[in-house]
Amino acid sequence: MGFINSKDKVGTSLFLLFSLCYLNFTFDIPLHTVLGGELFTARTMPIFLSVSAIILCLIHLFLPTKSDENNLISEAVIGFEWKLCFSLILLMFAYGLTFKFFGFAVGTFMFLVSGFSIMRERRIVLSVSVAAGMVIFMWTILTQVFDIYLDSGDLYRMVAG
Repeated sequence: MGFINSKDKVGTSLFLLFSLCYLNFTFDIPLHTVLGGELFTARTMPIFLSVSAIILCLIHLFLPTKSDENNLISEAVIGFEWKLCFSLILLMFAYGLTFKFFGFAVGTFMFLVSGFSIMRERRIVLSVSVAAGMVIFMWTILTQVFDIYLDSGDLYRMVAG
């Protein structure tokens, strides 16, 4: 019963399950036929991240840890803001569904500003500035450094023609 009520072990087990599923889905990422022999492809980073997470989870699960009363799930969830958590999960789900329509820049900007709002950040200028800065930074890194194509979205194509 100690394993089931240990928040660290259960959390690690859930993250291990997520990482195994993530690794499975990384092999569904299509590769460009021209890039067949390249060292760095669209699958490289996801495979590295999932394998690293799996190794760390297994180490954490099988290494002995100190068992104390502060490590119980029942005590950890007292006072947890479930509504906030599920709101953020729903926002991530909506982001995934609307990404094709809004594209990277607009969709990510709206996702970040909405996330800040859900997290009760009331300084709107700060939220908009941080979201815009992150979108510009990520767009620059992904498109200019890693040469990854980011779709501008159906909305952009409808407006721009």
